Amino acid sequence: MIRIHLKFRDMPLKRKLYLCIILLIVVPLIITGFYLNNQFANLTLNKSSDIALQTLKQTRQNFDSLLADTNDLSLRILSNAQIQKFIKEDYNKALDYDRYYRDIFSWLNDLKGSKMVFDTISIIHGNKVLFQMGTLDSNVNSEHVERALALKGKLYWAVEGDKLYAYRRIMDFSKYGNDLGVVKINISEEAIYHFYQGINAYDASNLTLVDSAGTVLSSSLKNKIGHKYEPFDEMKRRISNRSDGFFSEKIGNTNNIVLFYRIAPTNWFLIQTIPESSFTPLKTTINTLLLIAIALCILFGFLFSLIQNSYLIKPLGKLRTEMAKLRTGNFNIHLNTESKDEIGEINQGFIRMTQQLKETIDDVYISKIKQREAELTALQAQINPHFLYNTLDSIHWLAMKHRNYDVSEQIEALSEIFKHVLSKGQPIVTIREELDFLENYMFIQKAKYGQRIRLMISADPTLMDYKTPKLILQPLVENAILHGLEEKLEGGTIDVRIDIIDNNVRFVVSDDGIGTDQKRINRMMSGGDGIQDVFALKNIDDRIKLNYGQEYGLKFRSKEREGTVVEVLIPLMT
Repeated sequence: MIRIHLKFRDMPLKRKLYLCIILLIVVPLIITGFYLNNQFANLTLNKSSDIALQTLKQTRQNFDSLLADTNDLSLRILSNAQIQKFIKEDYNKALDYDRYYRDIFSWLNDLKGSKMVFDTISIIHGNKVLFQMGTLDSNVNSEHVERALALKGKLYWAVEGDKLYAYRRIMDFSKYGNDLGVVKINISEEAIYHFYQGINAYDASNLTLVDSAGTVLSSSLKNKIGHKYEPFDEMKRRISNRSDGFFSEKIGNTNNIVLFYRIAPTNWFLIQTIPESSFTPLKTTINTLLLIAIALCILFGFLFSLIQNSYLIKPLGKLRTEMAKLRTGNFNIHLNTESKDEIGEINQGFIRMTQQLKETIDDVYISKIKQREAELTALQAQINPHFLYNTLDSIHWLAMKHRNYDVSEQIEALSEIFKHVLSKGQPIVTIREELDFLENYMFIQKAKYGQRIRLMISADPTLMDYKTPKLILQPLVENAILHGLEEKLEGGTIDVRIDIIDNNVRFVVSDDGIGTDQKRINRMMSGGDGIQDVFALKNIDDRIKLNYGQEYGLKFRSKEREGTVVEVLIPLMT
């Protein structure tokens, strides 16, 4: 408990505020909402299921009529005297067959009337179809015929493929116990489907008519007709002893409400499965009202937090961010000073303190720069250029006299280097002079490194007479040699590129050396530990920013084992 208290005490104000709102407002409301939602959901589901069941049971009369009509039709057929004679062939077959056939056809057509539920009516004797009316169906299933005969005149219902048939034994009225054959009536599945098609109003709902063994007699999914209804075995224990009802059942990966009623004479079941998600409209309405109430409570809590965040926490966070900028040496502070409350007074005080600190630092920094420039000028003044040039010239000719041409060329290059460094005390030279100085420096370095170090220079010819602070390129090339290529056994290439970008001059010095940790170098450039290791880079960056502004200066990019790129940007100066 003490540890939790200490952690809470050390949290940022914003996190404390939101944590209190969540624990004291949001969480209790969510728990209450879940409980109420569960209660309302169960009540809604039961009520909706009961309504759907009453709708489903409205189709019971259609099935009762179908069974009654089929029973009546089959009884009339088996008791018709003309059909009895036709089966027994008790007529002049050569003369009266067509007349009998037409009379029976006409009589059945009148008897059937407008009832489209009967698709085909067949009279079978033995394994032969003697008479047929409707869709051609010459198939005779001996097993079904025998079972119909065994039932002694009761209707026998059977499924053959995807078709539903009613069989009934035709007895010989003139001779007791003699069987003449069976009547086979094909019930139109499409007509049965129309019995319940209109009530299938729920999304993804399926209706299925199955017999007592679970065989599909009719279904809204036509490819299931004639096959075993897969969920029937799981449902059977729930529906076998009931005439109707509903229950929840998981079919596949979906939770469903199962509605059913029994068609008593045949022990068929009409089963409707409705995904629970289909009841969402009513459930959504209740949930919406509940969520609105919870959301309003949470809204007022967060409105309070937003006010606190806007007028207290956010200004403090902004102040903290600006203080972090100050630690990195960035004095570009932006704070709102319009507010007259305590936060506004703190912001005004911090801005005043920052301005005073910047003025103090600028005074000290500029005075140190001027002191260094004065020391450099004094040092340059101590060296008599004419004496230095004359001395180097004497040594040069002495080396020439003794035919030591390598020493002669090195001394000549060194003389040019001193001439460029001194340059009559002027800090600004042309880009051409800066490149000449760099080539003299590399001439001396080749005596040490030979062909291990290669220098490539690519400069826009139109820039040669433009001005640049002196000693920009040579320190960067020297840095590339010492820290990038010297430790690389096979050496490498230094590429120097000078071009114009956005009316500025850009110097780019890149090498393919061993590279270094870019973040570490940038951290040291910003004034971190180890600043002496990046003195040359820091010196160039400071000189340029001091003379031309913060938008100019040096950028450093490097990747270990790939190389380093240094860019220097100065204004275009004629």
